[in-house]
Amino acid sequence: MMRIFLFAVLMFSSLNLLAKEVTFTTVDNASIQADFVLRGSDAVILAHGAAFDKDSWGAIQTRLLDKDFTVLAINFRGYGQSTLGDKPGALYEDILAALQFLKEQGMTKISILAASMGASAAAQASTEAEPKEINRMILLSPAFIAEPEKLTGYLLFIASENEPSIDAIKANFDKAPNNPKILEILSGKEHAQYIFTTKQESALTHLILTFFRQDGFVKKEIVKTPEELKREETLKQEEILKQEEILKQEEILKQEQALRQEQALKNAKALQRELDLKRGYTLKKPSGWNQSE
Repeated sequence: MMRIFLFAVLMFSSLNLLAKEVTFTTVDNASIQADFVLRGSDAVILAHGAAFDKDSWGAIQTRLLDKDFTVLAINFRGYGQSTLGDKPGALYEDILAALQFLKEQGMTKISILAASMGASAAAQASTEAEPKEINRMILLSPAFIAEPEKLTGYLLFIASENEPSIDAIKANFDKAPNNPKILEILSGKEHAQYIFTTKQESALTHLILTFFRQDGFVKKEIVKTPEELKREETLKQEEILKQEEILKQEEILKQEQALRQEQALKNAKALQRELDLKRGYTLKKPSGWNQSE
């Protein structure tokens, strides 16, 4: 256990030695503190959750650097030495400023790995960014997204199957455009960056690195087995029969209603004739009067 702890400390220390602390300014005058490590021309912005900061990414940050990604880990406004700016709640502006900073460093492809609060900010930033400014975006446990239908870039949603906000995360995924998009559900109940502290850490890391390193990214083609196709056809036929039965019942109800209305009209006419006769009036039969009525 002591060896593992010492290794983690050494890895974190070496990462700090490699990182260059930078600051850049948002359009609403917030000063954003970040750790910047220059590698290749493909860059990843790390956007932390509410309970974390720029120093919280640990091993995944090292793995991205090992794969030759340039990494920019930001402190959102109000965290560390980042200031609030004119709009304290506008975290998405921090992401947009990070994008601008990386473009000024010559980055050709910029992606985002964002968790929880950071995922909400990254999602909003993607709706405000220039077209194709964000290449790929991984959202860890994005419980709140203001306009999921407007998300841009290739999308990967990741969450734990039993975390409290799983229904909201799935709903956001369903509303998101297929740019294309993928939803990966891991076993467990931990939320966002806390997943890195569980036995799912290896699976999560693999998903992240694979998604960012894919040369081509296409919509998933779902290949169904003959049994699944047969079951779908059976369900389809059952649904057709059900709809036909509903239509048949509706037609019967319409006919019954028409007969009731016709009978009611006959009864009303008969009652009116009876009243007229009792009053001593002679009912003048108009042209076309049907005696049977």
